Amino acid sequence: MSKISFTQNIDHTFADDKILEQIRTGNTDAFELIYERYHQQLYRYIWTFLNFNTDEAWLVLSDVFIKTYTYIQKNKVDTLKSFLYRTAHNAAVDWIRTNQHQENIFPRDTQKYIDMDDQDQKQKLNTEHKQALIKQYLSQLDDTYRSVLYLIYYENKSYDEIALIQKSNKNSIGTLVFQAKKKLEGLMTADGIDPTIFF
Repeated sequence: MSKISFTQNIDHTFADDKILEQIRTGNTDAFELIYERYHQQLYRYIWTFLNFNTDEAWLVLSDVFIKTYTYIQKNKVDTLKSFLYRTAHNAAVDWIRTNQHQENIFPRDTQKYIDMDDQDQKQKLNTEHKQALIKQYLSQLDDTYRSVLYLIYYENKSYDEIALIQKSNKNSIGTLVFQAKKKLEGLMTADGIDPTIFF
């Protein structure tokens, strides 16, 4: 007997709670939609947390989904997205504790030909340069600062959402964001870079 396609037995527009219901009633294929819906943003969060280590980020991401699948089959989850981020956060922290001896290697920028009359190309290069630069400075922060800035500026998370992910409180997160920004701004200023071009 051929396996029923996931897309044939569940609506892709289902809310998270409906998908969780499907999984708990035995529809294991429903978990595929959770992966499709969240794996990219979770990967970016883990990748940033692990100081832009691509290979390890994929390994941690796999672990996140294995743990999530195991947990939700038997336990109630109120907010799936928050649960996934909290699981990703904890998995990344565990990886760092286990692999502190490993170093991350960052590729150097290669020279690119620029047609100075091509405004689109110049704008694209400028954006790429800014992204590479912010990545370089984020990599100099410790993982706690790096992850909280990523959640604020790249995921547009509120302090309340971050507090839930990191099992903290709103005031502590506010203080952490302030400290992280000051640290990042200090690193940039010391190199003669105006941090206001990023924030």
